[in-house]
Amino acid sequence: MNNIKILSKVNDVLDRSREQSSYTSYEDKRAYYDAIASGNADAINELCTANYEYPTRVFERSGSYSGAVEAYRYEAICAASEFCLLSIQNGVPDMVAYDIRDRYISDIGKAVALPDIFYLLHGMAYDLARRVRFTRVDVSISPKVRKMMSFIEDNLTKPISLQDVADAAGLSRTYASTLFSEKLGVSMNEFILNERIGEAKRLLRADDYTISEIAEKLQFCSPSYFSKCFRDKEGLSPQKYRTDV
Repeated sequence: MNNIKILSKVNDVLDRSREQSSYTSYEDKRAYYDAIASGNADAINELCTANYEYPTRVFERSGSYSGAVEAYRYEAICAASEFCLLSIQNGVPDMVAYDIRDRYISDIGKAVALPDIFYLLHGMAYDLARRVRFTRVDVSISPKVRKMMSFIEDNLTKPISLQDVADAAGLSRTYASTLFSEKLGVSMNEFILNERIGEAKRLLRADDYTISEIAEKLQFCSPSYFSKCFRDKEGLSPQKYRTDV
């Protein structure tokens, strides 16, 4: 039923937007395709920064702001479908990719501001690129470890205990922790932190989120602890990172 509602919403958006839309060329989107296909999530972040004025260009070629929103929704929904299929072609399980696509398209359909659509589309591209990256992990890594990695990726905005991760793979906590470290070369806690810092870098590009909101969203105990962890990993504060990019 939920998929039917999403499809209906998408069809409404497409019907209202189709006549107003102008299309982004393949060459203009090629960098996004290449980043997703190679699993290069950092490249998506760089493209987000490089193209932050794109919503303004959408507005300038439209007759009104509401018309620009409708046109950009249509463009974003088309791109979301393309990104989804590309990720499947590069190893992401189809139902995982479809679920990501549906969630983002639903949010795009409800967005009322051009920057919101822009950041939602880049968020989806970033999410899919990271999933592709996981499929490129050394083939010697067992399906159990891959399950643990996927569980962590799916729950970055929720509390994650080592027991939760172990349960997702059907392993004991001790064995799961040992196996994870042996195969990936980092502890489970370090991997969780690295992934959350990566997600924080994406969120810092969206002005809608304050440092405190990002810290809370990604389950850091306080903004100051988040800032410390970010500085330790990136060599600069979250605010400095936001300013520099």
